[in-house]
Amino acid sequence: MKLRKLFSLFASAVMTVFALTSVISASALEGEGQAYEGNAAIIGSYLTSQYFGNTAFEVNFYYESFDPDGTYWDEETGELKTIDYNDTFQFLVFDQDWQGWDKTIAGPQGVNVTQPPLTADDLSLFTPYSVTVDIATIESELSTGFDPFGINLQLGGVGDTIVYVESISYVQGEVEESGEVTITGEWQFNEGGTMEVVNGSAYVSTSEYDIVVSNFLTEGFVNPTVDVTVTYETAPKDFVQAEIQTLDGGVINPYYPKVNVTGTYTYTTELPIDNNGFVAIYHGCVVSEIHIYDNHEGHAPIVSEKTASTINNKLQPGYTLGNALDAVDKKGEVDETAYGNPPVTEKLFQEIKSLGFKSVKIPITYLNKVNEDGDIDDDYLDRIQTVVDRALDTGLYVVINIHNDGGEGVEGKWIDISLQHGSAEFNAVVNKFSNMWSEIATRFKDYNQALVFEDMNEVMVEGANSIDPTNPEFYNAYSNITELNQAFVNAVRGTGDDANDDRCLIVPGYNDNIDSTLAGFDSGVFNMPKDTSTDRQMLSVHYYDPPAFTLGGEYGDTSEWDMYGEFGIGHMVQQLGKIAEYGIPLYLGEYSAYFKDNIPTVTKYVGALNAAARFAGEITGNSVSTSYWDNGVIGINDIDGTGLIDRMFNLITPTGYTISEAIVKNS
Repeated sequence: MKLRKLFSLFASAVMTVFALTSVISASALEGEGQAYEGNAAIIGSYLTSQYFGNTAFEVNFYYESFDPDGTYWDEETGELKTIDYNDTFQFLVFDQDWQGWDKTIAGPQGVNVTQPPLTADDLSLFTPYSVTVDIATIESELSTGFDPFGINLQLGGVGDTIVYVESISYVQGEVEESGEVTITGEWQFNEGGTMEVVNGSAYVSTSEYDIVVSNFLTEGFVNPTVDVTVTYETAPKDFVQAEIQTLDGGVINPYYPKVNVTGTYTYTTELPIDNNGFVAIYHGCVVSEIHIYDNHEGHAPIVSEKTASTINNKLQPGYTLGNALDAVDKKGEVDETAYGNPPVTEKLFQEIKSLGFKSVKIPITYLNKVNEDGDIDDDYLDRIQTVVDRALDTGLYVVINIHNDGGEGVEGKWIDISLQHGSAEFNAVVNKFSNMWSEIATRFKDYNQALVFEDMNEVMVEGANSIDPTNPEFYNAYSNITELNQAFVNAVRGTGDDANDDRCLIVPGYNDNIDSTLAGFDSGVFNMPKDTSTDRQMLSVHYYDPPAFTLGGEYGDTSEWDMYGEFGIGHMVQQLGKIAEYGIPLYLGEYSAYFKDNIPTVTKYVGALNAAARFAGEITGNSVSTSYWDNGVIGINDIDGTGLIDRMFNLITPTGYTISEAIVKNS
């Protein structure tokens, strides 16, 4: 249509409106008070952020003149057609990638009326007409599988007819009282201060020790969120309190970060759904604003009945959220903040999405949150589901796994592939593993293919990162891996629901190591699991070559990497290509390189690896996706740092922009 050709010319202008405008009033809707002539004449563009909360468009109009001969030339079909004034207006819905443009037609007789045709003889010039079009009807036509991003209004197939649009207005739905609250002032721990409500309804009181906020309404909120804006005047500050508590003294967000910055920053905490009060305690800073709102986008992908190859392509490029739900304290107990990162919020996923990543892998450790029979703590599973929902809500695809339960050196590790295959000890591992995945799959049985399961992570014989087929432990280890992978597939498919039958599943070879996985295939001791679903499996590998550059420590240490050297891009293509040749969709679930004051070199490395993955996919005809391991440690020369985002304040770092740009550009 003509609109599709013209829309790119003003897409940037629309994006500017999107960034600056939350709601347009009915009296200011684009396109009203003007005459339009000809097929597909553009009237207005309205983004979801502008019409959110309304139920319909109402258009009031009249005809200034009708087409002289009652026919028009359809450029799309190359045919001469008779004008049907049921198609006076077209509402075209599109997604965030400017795709879709699926139409809903409207005219004097209503919406989507096709019979009988409406001719000029049935109408009168300068006579007022009105049509109301439900937004839900328009949005339901979107065929891309993604969420609507906006709606465009244009004339339909009216030939040389002139239509005057008197007004365009929104029809409002039932409006509930908003719980959004803004509180401003100046408060400091041990000194006190004054905070006052400047927007919304709430009660706020202060003491020298805390700020108490209560009696606010979050009814209808999907994700009640509080932002606390603070200013640090001096740094560093070791392990200050930055915490939101319940009114009865419970902890909502237990966080004691080390702060190395000065200036103004914002902490974000997500509140329980039924919460109407909290206590804010922030040390070493001045609190200037508290903002309570519903941080919810509602952009979860809707996708089903796709092959693993198709889903794998949609994961690219991916981001792995390391050192979060996979974190383990020294006692071998899971603790989301154990490695220094705050609890995950939707705002973090929004930043991840803004960098251009299409998917996020959420590694999850269970350990003390699961019993010997594989029964998972309900509260912990609730937290996992909440984090998954937050990621999906932003439009990201999501991969979850069981992570450090088989991690080398992890206290409480129980997935042990060095156990004798077929022994009672290993059979107990398989039973626990199977029951866990049955429970996880059942919890997510209503989630579509945008959620992918990966069964486990880097399982290995202690101390052996790779394994030689001549090693006696080789066959035993692979027998155990194969049995666990099969138990995983059987458990997910065994839930008996359509979504889990349709779900794509990822399984690893030995330690997610490319060469060891190839050795398993070549020796015939490793194969992909049998599956009742067709084309729904992927193979997981990781890439950290050369380890002296990417990791350091026991592997040696260098900050240099030669793109055309022994471990350069040629090696990358060779490694990924030779395993991609097996024709199984390949998921490179981890890669990165520690920052050693060498960001330009790391940038070249990650860009080259993504280019190599793309090329390996092209030469083998197989899908290859990658997922960057971000551990949340930021700075250009921090120990073990690979972080792109300052998770303390959900801010993308300069390094984050540089590295993510290289990843996205080469994907």
